[in-house]
Amino acid sequence: MDTALESVAGVNPDHLGLLNASLRAPSAHNAQPWKIKPLPDGKTYELHYDHNDYLPDDPDDRDAYLTMGAFVETIVLEAPNFNLAVTVTPKLSRTGDDLFVAEVSFSPLAPGGQTDPLSAWVSKRSTNRNHYTKDALTPELETSLKDLGNALVEPKILKDVLTEASMKSWANPRFVHDLKVWYRSDKHAGDGYTSPQMHLSPVVTAALKFAFWRGNLKSKFMERIYSTRDVAMFTAAPKAAVLSATDMSPAALFDAGRRLFRSWVTIIAAGYVYHPFSIAIDEKSTAPQVAKLSNTPVPVALYRIGKSNKPPRAMSNRKPLKDVLLS
Repeated sequence: MDTALESVAGVNPDHLGLLNASLRAPSAHNAQPWKIKPLPDGKTYELHYDHNDYLPDDPDDRDAYLTMGAFVETIVLEAPNFNLAVTVTPKLSRTGDDLFVAEVSFSPLAPGGQTDPLSAWVSKRSTNRNHYTKDALTPELETSLKDLGNALVEPKILKDVLTEASMKSWANPRFVHDLKVWYRSDKHAGDGYTSPQMHLSPVVTAALKFAFWRGNLKSKFMERIYSTRDVAMFTAAPKAAVLSATDMSPAALFDAGRRLFRSWVTIIAAGYVYHPFSIAIDEKSTAPQVAKLSNTPVPVALYRIGKSNKPPRAMSNRKPLKDVLLS
């Protein structure tokens, strides 16, 4: 164990490796909005959503609960890699601006206990924003993703709705402000996103900063120009997935976040890659169209799937454990 980690106050030394590994969980804009509160028993931790890192364009808390579900599933899948077992107790309560999402309790992994096969792949999970090849998904992967609540569709059927959503988003000052808040020029910043991590060329980066300066794009022509790159990348993929929830309740969204993360690790384990494109669900006017085209009751996440000849250019940065602890 890294001795530098042993000095983290309030954390059981036996849990340092797992908690640090779990910080690789995904979050919108790499905001990392989770907070961890160690309890006096030395084995239990409260997990909270930090509204200081609240995403302004997430009014119904969909991203909040999806993110925290993914964070919990990261802990669950990483635990056997550190000889630990996890018990998850959902709380899903709100006090003012605080979302108390769950408690997790750690215990030693029983000798000979079953280990989730995905645990071997969780640390290899990463979003790949490169162009994808035309390699079809295997029937086994398609079955696994459907079992996790994903509807698989041809990306081209979503081209028009994705274009509409993207154009409306670029015209929305809240959307542009959200991007601006989390953009980082410093490649060593502990959170947010950078141009290298997002695979943005100098020209695209300049266009992004121009949008930040403008606040939004009021020209249909400019909106379409800014939308074209991402839409073309999405529709060129061999398959798209729409993850559905039963409803928009905190419990359903939390469960969907856990299934979403398992879906992404399943894709990596099968030798494929993925890239989230939930803008058509974020936009309220286009979400019903996604539901209809994918035949899903409540779509909560959209992403493309395929293979890429290039690895991700750079892993996103993470805050240190001490910065996400609550006393």
